[in-house]
Amino acid sequence: MAITSPSTTTNFEYMDKTSIDKDLNCEFCNNPLVGPVSTPCKHTFCSVCIENKIKKTGGACAKSKCNNKSMVLEDLTPVTERIVLNMLDRLLVKCISCGMTNIQRGLFEKHATKSCLKAAVFCMATDIKCPWTGPSEQLKQHIFTCSYEQLRPVLCEIMQDNRHLKEKIQHMSEQCLKNHQLHLKELQETNQRLNINVEQLNKILYQQKNQLKALRNEVKQLKELIMQDTSQISDRQIETQRDKNEIILVNERCTKHETQINHLTDKINVKGDIFTYHNPQLEINISKCHSRTTVDLSKQQLLDRDLKTVVKQALTEKECTRLDIGYNSITSVGASIVADALKQNTTLEELNFHNNCVSDLGVHSLAKILSSNTSIVKSLELGSNGITDKGAEHLAEMLKTNRSITWLALAGDRGVRLLANTVTHQNSNLLILSLHVNKSISDASVDAIIDILQHNRSLKKLWMQDCNISEDGKMKLREAAKSKQNFSLYM
Repeated sequence: MAITSPSTTTNFEYMDKTSIDKDLNCEFCNNPLVGPVSTPCKHTFCSVCIENKIKKTGGACAKSKCNNKSMVLEDLTPVTERIVLNMLDRLLVKCISCGMTNIQRGLFEKHATKSCLKAAVFCMATDIKCPWTGPSEQLKQHIFTCSYEQLRPVLCEIMQDNRHLKEKIQHMSEQCLKNHQLHLKELQETNQRLNINVEQLNKILYQQKNQLKALRNEVKQLKELIMQDTSQISDRQIETQRDKNEIILVNERCTKHETQINHLTDKINVKGDIFTYHNPQLEINISKCHSRTTVDLSKQQLLDRDLKTVVKQALTEKECTRLDIGYNSITSVGASIVADALKQNTTLEELNFHNNCVSDLGVHSLAKILSSNTSIVKSLELGSNGITDKGAEHLAEMLKTNRSITWLALAGDRGVRLLANTVTHQNSNLLILSLHVNKSISDASVDAIIDILQHNRSLKKLWMQDCNISEDGKMKLREAAKSKQNFSLYM
């Protein structure tokens, strides 16, 4: 155990140092022992002397020629023999401060703190921060004039408040520390949860990366397939264009042939027929119909020469309001015969030419008559008649001036676009437009039809079933139809 020196002052000197027994002297400083301790090697020193020596030399004994070089402070043993300690305490000393002699060394500390008039003392108001220090003999005079002592009540109260504040601050500091530790614990728990979430998210991210990689591979494969399909589509488009060109050539030839047929027919009409043509079954079928009603002659294998009978008996005599001659073999010649009859007719409201061979030339004959507004035809069905864009142009021109047609059925992309322009901007009578069962109508017509839906106010019904329009095109048409009131779209 470490031995420290006693708290005595050394402000004294020995009265007769020569008379002091040498055995009471320190073997290092050669002065009477102070706080004597003994070493394992049986030497006695002042506690301060040997401790300093050990610290400086690293454990060597303070006695010269001693071989003990490995002491530590814990090896020192305090001298406890009472006779030795009493002899040291009875040594007579003189106070250097006040000059008083014959003071026993053991009582010198008491003298220095209580009796010595020259001893340095503190003011009694030190507890309230008075900084004064001086000789003991001046203490009374200082206390009499000490401003701190005079202000003791106030200062004590301030110091007490200060202590309370310190205690409060200490309490608040402890509370803050406690709250901080609690908050830190919560943050650590939150951080732990977040780390777990991050790990889970990393796993999910890893899975999604793998999925994305797989999707990219699929997209790559799809792109390759699309490129192949695009190439095939391009080839088919070229083939389609060739077919269209061939169709145009065929139509031109048909038109020439029909023109020639018309010339021949005119000649026959002028010269008169060699024999009179009759179709008894046709006449019977017409006779069964009531006047001013529907005359249905569809699917009767009618030819152009039968149309004179139809005009005479159905239009003129029966004054029918609806004439259905669909699904026969009527060409532009027959259409021209009916068109001529419409010049004077005031009863026919619905005319159905569906699925014949009217062609562009026949459409031209009908459109020319209907443009003059001399008839009251409201419904005109011309689907599946080999009508090209040229025929659609004739109908579009007709609709610019016609005020009676409310139902029109037609086919073809360009024809639809031509009609759309007229119906959108120059016709306000059309109520029903039928474009169904026309594979030639594709997505190319979608924008034109949407234009009709957005700008035409008269149209109420539109048939688009079984056309060559994609699902995307159908969706666009349905969206456009939603904004049109009292309108029905059939797809």
